[in-house]
This record gives sequence, structure tokens and C-alpha cells, in this order.
Amino acid sequence: MLGKALGIFNLMDSDNNVGSYFTLDDCSNILGVSIDDIRFLETKINDIAYIDQNELFKAWYRGDIPNAPSHRLNASNISCDELILAKIIENTYVNANVERQVKIGRYKMDLKVTIDNKSVFIEFDGPGHFAPARWGTPSNHPFKKKEIVEQATGIEVVNWAYWIQLCSSNVKALFEDDILGYGAIWSTKIHFGMFVFADSADIIKTINRRFNAGRQSGIGYFYEADNTRRIKPEHPIVQQIKSGKKDKGLLLPKGFDDERYWLPSSLH
Repeated sequence: MLGKALGIFNLMDSDNNVGSYFTLDDCSNILGVSIDDIRFLETKINDIAYIDQNELFKAWYRGDIPNAPSHRLNASNISCDELILAKIIENTYVNANVERQVKIGRYKMDLKVTIDNKSVFIEFDGPGHFAPARWGTPSNHPFKKKEIVEQATGIEVVNWAYWIQLCSSNVKALFEDDILGYGAIWSTKIHFGMFVFADSADIIKTINRRFNAGRQSGIGYFYEADNTRRIKPEHPIVQQIKSGKKDKGLLLPKGFDDERYWLPSSLH
């Protein structure tokens, strides 16, 4: 579901650095291994060593990284995004208590985060929660699990969808009012127009609102190169649409009512 790696991530400045290439120090921190354990995965960009996030975690799942922890916890697979997000949470709030794969009835929640006696569950929703993937077409509405677990526990469940940037500001948005969050799409092959649910536009807007990630002009900035102070690559689909190789309908979800809201400004 991922295209070619683009952009460079920085764990200690996650708001402003968006991308798929990670420094060896960040990879070491995220997986809890030494740099020597992962050096076999490095690639050079302008003579600086980085690791493609996707290659790092494929190697982890295969068991190729010495001294790495298991990718399974409580009989569940841990996603790379969970590990990265847990580190960002710990960097953002030093007093955070982060629990993983918390069992609630017949469900397991990816993360439970508690700060100053306030808890939220975080469910990381990758593309397969919204669009057909190698394991089939999603049958359950993305908010079904949220509604059941909230009713059972009284604790808010936040759907952290794959287009919500993994960054400190979005973590703060979970616990603080008036925080401006971010969306970011730079390498996925699964776009909003591929989502299967009739209310896809409403689903996307609801998730965005929880992080205050939408903007008055819309969400086209998700795809664009840096237009504030963020260092973020443009998603290749923008140029593909402009050249006629792809259709802009790929970016327009079922139930949309304002095309301009969903498109990058260069496609208006």
C-alpha cells in the first residue's frame, strides 16, 4: 500500500519533518536496538545514512534484526506506527503512561495513554480499515469498535487514521484544547476515492476534527510540499493527475460535496 519512500522523518522534531526515511539513531530508539544491529539496512542520501521505514519494519517482522523485541504482544502483531507513536507520546509528555494491546472484551486496543489521570484509547487505522487490501474488503465501519469500547469503558477511543501525521502536535491535540494538528499524505497508494463506505467523506472529516487537522480552505495541504515551515514532500499523485496519468476522482471520497475542499490547490 506504500509507494516509493519520500522525505525524511525526525523523531525529535516530528511536527516539521515528514517522510519515510529515518535516521539510524531514530530507528535504534524506536526498536530499542543498537545502531550496529540495523546498519545492514542503511542507505545513503547526500552521504548521510538513513533507513527506509518500510524496509526497517519488514526486516523486523521477518526476525532479521538482532536483539529486536518480538513484533507480537498479547498474541497480536504490533504495527510500526504504534511503536513510532508510542515514542512520540513519551517525548511529548514525560509523565505519559503508555499501555499497548489492551484487551477490552473481545477487542484489543492498540494503545491506552494516560496523562494526569485522563486516559484515551488510540486505535491506529491503516488503509485496510477503509479500502480493499490484500486481506479483503473492510466490512466493519471504522467507528464500530470505537462505539462499543467507549460504551463498555467510558473512555474515549480516538481513531488515528494513516493520514493523520505522526507528530507531537497531534498527540497534544488528544489532551489539550485549541491545538492545531496536521494531516500528511506523501507515499500511500490508497486514496480517499478508494474508500468503500458510503459516508467516507463524513468519516474523514470526523477523524480530522478530533485532531483539528482540517483547514478553512480544505485538506489539500495533506498532499502538498511544505507550505508552512514543515519539510514535507509532495505526493506523486499530484503531478500524475496534472499530467493526465491519474484521475482526480482518486482524491474524492464517497459523499463529498465540495471538490475544492478535497484537492490540493494546484488541482483547483
